[in-house]
Amino acid sequence: MNKQVVQKIRQESGGLCEYIDPDTGQRCNQPAPGEPHHIRTRGAGGEDIRENLIHLCGYHHTLIHDGNIERHHLIEVVARREGKTVDEIYDRLKLKKTENIKPINEPVSDPFLEELLAAYIQVEESEQEARWIKGQLLDEMLKKGAKQTWLSSQLGISPAQIRELVKVYRAFPKPETRMPSLSWYHHRVAANSSDPAKYIQKANDEGLSTRELRKAILEEENKEHLADTETEREMARAKRVYQQVENIIRLGGEPADWLKSRLAALFD
Repeated sequence: MNKQVVQKIRQESGGLCEYIDPDTGQRCNQPAPGEPHHIRTRGAGGEDIRENLIHLCGYHHTLIHDGNIERHHLIEVVARREGKTVDEIYDRLKLKKTENIKPINEPVSDPFLEELLAAYIQVEESEQEARWIKGQLLDEMLKKGAKQTWLSSQLGISPAQIRELVKVYRAFPKPETRMPSLSWYHHRVAANSSDPAKYIQKANDEGLSTRELRKAILEEENKEHLADTETEREMARAKRVYQQVENIIRLGGEPADWLKSRLAALFD
């Protein structure tokens, strides 16, 4: 046995089973002690080459030897791993391609990833709910005579933040006045209008983003010039950012490579 190839396969697999369920597209990833499995057995002329080796756990190893797993699916897994086509692996192993076998499906959504997403959403919802509670508490403290500057020093937040939290809370003091489907930020934008209830309803009915809501408020309240100014400011900001990006990419190196990869990811 070619120990170097075997060791490399073991390292790359992390010592875990490489088998992929053809129905779910999910890799097994259970511990896989021992040597990799030969897709084409040594007795049949199989060699100790990467294309012929796959790390399997005891369970899937047994299923293979009992004939309960199609060899074609192992070849598909190896083809993905090696960055080759299935036909190339068959040719390398000098095997006749198995026809009419259902290919491995694309992986279904990762349950663990879904749990992380759910956790993030839960945290975000908790943070937004916390803003309403903060606004209510700050409003009560102000009513009892506390000064914004004193609260700022005690709580470590700016007077502007205090004013914002209180203003949004006062615009929508009760849960029934708020739109559960919209973010706290939507309510913040609506709170800066002459009719918060009207505009939060508009945002809900028309599915407006916070940016679209702000623009609608400025235009409907005869403040088109402010909307134009806002657009001009954002355009100027976009141009500044573009100039910075262009400069970094022109300089090249690791920062440029990192930036290009992050920009590409935005449009995937």
